[in-house]
Amino acid sequence: MKETFSEYYSPSDAEYSEFLERGMIALDANVLLAPYRVDSDARKQIFDILTQLKDRLWVPYQAGYEFFKNRPAVMAGEDKVYQSLESPLVAARRKIEDHLKSITGHPVVTAPDAASILNGIDQVISTIHTLQKGRDSKLEDSLRNDKILSKWEVLLESRIGTCPSPEIHRETSEAVKLRYAEGVPPGLQDEDKPDNAYGDGILWLQLIDQAKLTKSPTLLITDDVKDDWYRRHGGKTIGPRIELIREMRDSAGVPYYQQPLSFFVQRAGKVLHKPVSDKTVRQVVDLSVPNISGEGFRNAVVSELQRHFPVGELIEYSQEFAHVDLAVRVGSAVVGVMINRTPGALRRPTIHRLAEAVSGRKFDAILLVTRKPFTENDQDTLIDLQDESIKPFDAIHWNPHSSTSRLLNTILRLAEQSVSTVRGS
Repeated sequence: MKETFSEYYSPSDAEYSEFLERGMIALDANVLLAPYRVDSDARKQIFDILTQLKDRLWVPYQAGYEFFKNRPAVMAGEDKVYQSLESPLVAARRKIEDHLKSITGHPVVTAPDAASILNGIDQVISTIHTLQKGRDSKLEDSLRNDKILSKWEVLLESRIGTCPSPEIHRETSEAVKLRYAEGVPPGLQDEDKPDNAYGDGILWLQLIDQAKLTKSPTLLITDDVKDDWYRRHGGKTIGPRIELIREMRDSAGVPYYQQPLSFFVQRAGKVLHKPVSDKTVRQVVDLSVPNISGEGFRNAVVSELQRHFPVGELIEYSQEFAHVDLAVRVGSAVVGVMINRTPGALRRPTIHRLAEAVSGRKFDAILLVTRKPFTENDQDTLIDLQDESIKPFDAIHWNPHSSTSRLLNTILRLAEQSVSTVRGS
């Protein structure tokens, strides 16, 4: 059976060791950028593993290009920390100024008092501007004296794909465009991006070409965890898209597998006898999703759903009074949507609320949306809840920078399942 349906199987320990011992280990741009986003201990553990695999490493040209393109922004702090400080202060100043105008003449707050309050806020904003300018000059020094880049230069010497000629690049882009039109992954969820829409598709074709040359088992490490790369069931990532494994086998004649960096450092670390700490795993897991505040994530989910459902079909709740954050009516079904604000693993209060929502009668189906990939413990918990649930239930991780289709399609599917369940009972 395994010989016929090998693409549905995860590599055994022996097969995984084969990838590490004689395979090609390809690194995506997000993996090359990962050392800039973790602390020194995690960085050392990641590089220790990769150094032991130095002779197996390879980087598609597209990944190298995206690394250098995005490196300055990552080194500067991709969360734009100073802009994040300035925006709420400017908004607060505006509100305070409007409020002070509304109480003009009040005996307690005089005009000089109001001017003093606003002046204090202006000084804080000015300080942030000064820090911003200082950061820019420090960034130039950091780019010039980049120890992480120096480490990559040693590890990846002669291990970068060749820069394609303009004609080859044009032909590859056209091939990717045709793949997207036919619904062939990867990269489908980037099709509407204004910049680098064909990047994933180009990387994939470059990877296939290199696999044809090396005739080696190919392992891609990528923190791009969108659905056009990975397949999932019940909130659990269960491996690469079947289409990718088949295409690599049919085109290059080699086995293929892929992993997020967090899974790679854990499994490869065990094989190489270089185990990584739980702290490192937690940091690396966090790399797969853009940084966003808990409340900001909730607002992003609500905003996306408001764009696609009529006002009367979407009801928001306060967590103080309900187990879910909002309800979406789809035809005769009501899907309760619970939004996990915490950045890491699911916490006990969240699991408790989820269990009560799943077992309750108020909603026809339940969807949990979280901004980070699920840990193994999370996945086990979700599968248990799914098995125990008397109603359709699913859990997905989503972020505002990815395609909305999965979020919407999951809600529509749960609604349809709930209607089918009622009809069948």
